[in-house]
Amino acid sequence: MEMGFGSTLEYVEAVAKAILQETGLLPHINAGIMSELELRKLKKVSASQGLMLESTSLELMHPGGAHHNCPDKDPASRLRTIEAAGRAAVPYTSGILVGIGDTRSDRLHALACLHRLNERYGHIQELIIQNFRRKPATAMAAWPEPPFDELLWAVAVARIMFGPHMNIQAPPNLTPLESADGGGSGAFSLDALPAAWQALLKAGINDWGGISPITRDFVNPEKPWPHLSSLAAATAAAGKLLLPRLPVYPSFLGLRGGPSRPNCHPARPEEAAAADREALATRAPGTPLAGTPAEVAAAGTPLELLSCPWLDFSGGRDSVGAAVLRSIDSEGFLRASAWVAGRPDVDEQQGQIQGQRERTQHSDPSSISVSNVSPLPPPPPAASPCLPAAAASMTMATPIAAAEATTQTAETGTIAAAALKLTVPRESVPMPRWREGRVWRVAVCVDGAMEGMQRPADPSPRVTRLLEGVLSGGRLLQRDEVELLLRSRGADHDAVCAAADELRRRTCGDTVSYVVNRNINYTNVCTYKCVFCAFSKGRTSEELRGPSYVVPYEEIARRTAEAWDRGATEVCMQGGIHPDFTGDTYLRIVSAAKAAAPAVHVHAFSPLEVHHGATSLGLIYERYLERLALAGLGSLPGTAAEVLHDNVRSVLCPDKIDTATWLKVVGAAHRVGLRTTSTLMFGSIEEGPAAWASHLVLLRELQQQAEAIGGHGGGVGITEFVPLPFVHMESPVYIKGQARRGPSLHEVVLLHAVARLALHPHVTNIQASWVKAGPSRAAQLLAAGCNDMGGSIMNESITRAAGEYRGWRASKRTNGTERAPPPSQPTSSPPPPPLPPPPLPPPPPPPSGSHLGLKKGRC
Repeated sequence: MEMGFGSTLEYVEAVAKAILQETGLLPHINAGIMSELELRKLKKVSASQGLMLESTSLELMHPGGAHHNCPDKDPASRLRTIEAAGRAAVPYTSGILVGIGDTRSDRLHALACLHRLNERYGHIQELIIQNFRRKPATAMAAWPEPPFDELLWAVAVARIMFGPHMNIQAPPNLTPLESADGGGSGAFSLDALPAAWQALLKAGINDWGGISPITRDFVNPEKPWPHLSSLAAATAAAGKLLLPRLPVYPSFLGLRGGPSRPNCHPARPEEAAAADREALATRAPGTPLAGTPAEVAAAGTPLELLSCPWLDFSGGRDSVGAAVLRSIDSEGFLRASAWVAGRPDVDEQQGQIQGQRERTQHSDPSSISVSNVSPLPPPPPAASPCLPAAAASMTMATPIAAAEATTQTAETGTIAAAALKLTVPRESVPMPRWREGRVWRVAVCVDGAMEGMQRPADPSPRVTRLLEGVLSGGRLLQRDEVELLLRSRGADHDAVCAAADELRRRTCGDTVSYVVNRNINYTNVCTYKCVFCAFSKGRTSEELRGPSYVVPYEEIARRTAEAWDRGATEVCMQGGIHPDFTGDTYLRIVSAAKAAAPAVHVHAFSPLEVHHGATSLGLIYERYLERLALAGLGSLPGTAAEVLHDNVRSVLCPDKIDTATWLKVVGAAHRVGLRTTSTLMFGSIEEGPAAWASHLVLLRELQQQAEAIGGHGGGVGITEFVPLPFVHMESPVYIKGQARRGPSLHEVVLLHAVARLALHPHVTNIQASWVKAGPSRAAQLLAAGCNDMGGSIMNESITRAAGEYRGWRASKRTNGTERAPPPSQPTSSPPPPPLPPPPLPPPPPPPSGSHLGLKKGRC
């Protein structure tokens, strides 16, 4: 009460809220025995919570036992709290202690109790298997510590009981220093510590828990945290990669389109209610039960909230859920990089300054939620280098010698693993970056590994086999194999990029293509409710940048003629779905452009616009597309695809055409001889690798269908694939706190590389979006499988509406690569022989809404 709080939990709640709002760190709360109502209150200010079960042995509660005179250690009380956390859908950490007087049977029973609760609620995200370490001046100072073999046994049985998806941790600062050979000699040596860590990894752990370089372990203050460099080296020696994560694990983030994880879902309301009824029926009279429906209802909390998401988003962009999304990459791990799509690609210090400006503008905490700040000296150089995330030059190509070796071995049907490794000359592992007066933060490199830390030196055997199959035998990658490559980090990432670059060289040579074009976005009025779009205007989006407009036909003609006079060979035309537009509107738009510049290539109308135009006229897709082609349409942009995964689309664009319809429209275009591009907007709400893999395989199958009918009056299908990084700054879904900050640089590079491998040999052109990635990063993508730079783009406005600064009027620039672009040419292959366009119809009055803020000469 002296501090103005009625209880310890009120104080904890206030402190957690202050930490969340003022530091950007994500609280993980271990506050002991609590009711469900208390757990729910703390859920609003924390990413996760936890309570160690420790043991279910009642013997430990007796005199002389480790839990004597500790009522909060009562197993029944702890199990009730852990169960209440399940009903509240709190991502929860629990575990057992080893060596406090418990037996192996006791440990099995405790693990079985946790397993039963997790089977019901799916909320236990992590198990800690912690060995007892005695402390001076405590009642158990003379208690014998358990042998290392007992810790290994407990880890192994936990892994067997809970299966491959449970996260199992053993604190590395508590690892016994006795010999890890299991001989029981009792010998102690610091040299044995790395071997002991490797033994724990082999026994089944996949997590080292929380490691802080600025605070000690307050529970075990005499046991200092290990240096990250030492832990990374031991982890790499076991063939694994050390990665930073958040307090909440990736599988609990609710990312759309991700892989299914058994029991990782909140209990359904009826299941929770049944559990409550059972608890109420079995409790002794007068015995309180934490978090029953009666308690919750008495506090004014609706019972329907008993089943809720893992993260709380009730505070919008200031919520803990929004803070988590700002901090993660597309797999749910810590982003730990200042690079974002659509923002000036400057050095890391400037990126931090801009991040601070954005936080100030949106009242957001820092995007880096684990601020591992330390005055410790940097780790010694390690054997496996990794480029800094903000490096001025990122070389991703295999050196000439390695490329030649790859070519030679390919003739025999195999490819050496060494040729798949990225072997660019690098001196040593870069030291961690010191910032802001010798402050260091964990950073993730372009290859997806931690900067300055050791990693496995060689790519994994499975990745090597997949890459050999693609390069040597033209093997088609299956969906799960594409997903595996999209999860590549470290040496695997380097191998994927090197293989993609080699495949690009064999398929496309060293020519880089581009097209001089102009964007004409004829309206930003749209009836659809895509949550990511900052471009469209409707009744609920007037507060976003720019007024509503409709460009008249004569202005479309003027802009087309102007672009042709400036050397453009293509106009790219798209817009929102205006409520007054019909299929005739799109026909007149094409006719206006072709009348102004008959030889210009018209690349226009997304599958959504084609769908709208065809249905408004009562035509099937093929007949309407034939009319567009007669009017002068040369090809279709494969936009409006976003992510071809209906689970993702149900959130991103709930009223837009579904995946099957998008594929049907594009397939119809191919059947009538119209070529299309293909796209993927990535990095917003989806679980990247799983959703992206499905998307790529669907595109490849679509192109295979086009090739199958190519000799029967059809076209050649998809000309290129264009990954489009999500630009978050002004996107409504991000501003509301419901999306990530776009893909990381690692994901941008990797997706382009994997696309080259996954779409081969059917889609042979991979394009880098210089507008979203930036010219310098787009040029670097040319060494990761890309062979096309897209359009020079006069008057780009869609990405600019999301906060991008490029693309209004491109100036001449060089990209610093060895492959020089050829003279101006269309991005795609030459279009089919043009059909004679019909006469230009008299310009009708512009559709209603055209008076809304049209500014001549601007789009």
